[in-house]
Amino acid sequence: MDTFIEALAAATDVWEDAIAQLSWHHGIVVLAHFGAAWFCLLNAHISRQNRQAHLFWYLGAAALCLLGVNTVLHADLFVTQLLRSIAKLQGWYAQRRSFQYAAVLLLGLTFLLSIKGLRMLLSAGKLPSEPVAIGLAALLLLFAVRMVSAHSTDLVLELRLGGISVGRLLDFASIGLVIHGARNCLRLH
Repeated sequence: MDTFIEALAAATDVWEDAIAQLSWHHGIVVLAHFGAAWFCLLNAHISRQNRQAHLFWYLGAAALCLLGVNTVLHADLFVTQLLRSIAKLQGWYAQRRSFQYAAVLLLGLTFLLSIKGLRMLLSAGKLPSEPVAIGLAALLLLFAVRMVSAHSTDLVLELRLGGISVGRLLDFASIGLVIHGARNCLRLH
């Protein structure tokens, strides 16, 4: 229990620093998530007669809201730092690499399989929008990759292109897919 308390204290320090560094850029990311969630909610309202589509749109909106809130609360950073601190205190931090790389490979494989599954569901007419499904899957994958926090993936996601990190560019591209797909579905109704 003492190890957990120490790890909690260490993780809280890092988390508080991250919260202190929030800026208006984070607000734009949150607004983008909430804007995409709004389009999903509009589609959910329109498709309330179709149970599968209704559920798809509500789950998409909920996921987008949670990811948006996470942008400012940094819950993923807190959990990652807590686990990192526990690993250091228990003495197995140096051996974590194989677990991280296995997790990244597993996430990549899961993403590829989910894309295949999404395509099958879309071709069967069970999901209302391919761009929305792919955008949501990509956002969830980015969230999971950030949680794994392997240094090599962190370096790629934090690489700056035109002053914006690759991770944020991928976030915005994924959110753009969701908004595009959701707007198209609204036009069809």
